[in-house]
Amino acid sequence: MSDYNKNEELRYQFILYINDHIVCQRYFNIFDFNEESLESMELKELMASIAGMNNGQHGSLGIIPRYLQKKSLTYLWDNYNPYMQQTEDNIRNVVDRKDNFQFEIKIDDKCVAKTEFSGNNFPPKIRYAVDVREIIPEIMSEIRTYLSQKTYTIDSKTKPWKKSQKEFLVK
Repeated sequence: MSDYNKNEELRYQFILYINDHIVCQRYFNIFDFNEESLESMELKELMASIAGMNNGQHGSLGIIPRYLQKKSLTYLWDNYNPYMQQTEDNIRNVVDRKDNFQFEIKIDDKCVAKTEFSGNNFPPKIRYAVDVREIIPEIMSEIRTYLSQKTYTIDSKTKPWKKSQKEFLVK
């Protein structure tokens, strides 16, 4: 019997929250992880590609918001009633309750990146019944791709500051 411990390799995880309640948490491994990725500009791009709401010049969506948008369109068309008259009673303000999704990447139980986006753009039935199992492989693939690149863009202006603040920064 070998001393192989599967949990030793699963030191990477991502967590999706809504209003600080866990929706999805997955542990996975990354082969050829590059430590430089944690101080790179690509880490910001990674978070935008997964949970961004207004990416690029044309405002494209990240993986999670795009999935929620697709589910929202299906839900809205399935429940659309062209004969129902809209009255003051059935109009709801989408910002009455603030719902935020948070997406976090952890390495060895330490948060290395976290981002947040508003869930108020999606119907409550979609927000509170989030089932992201379909996109988990896509999310893990995106994280693996970004965190195992050979070269990264490091911001030379902030690198000396980070070194001087090393004891104060959480890693």
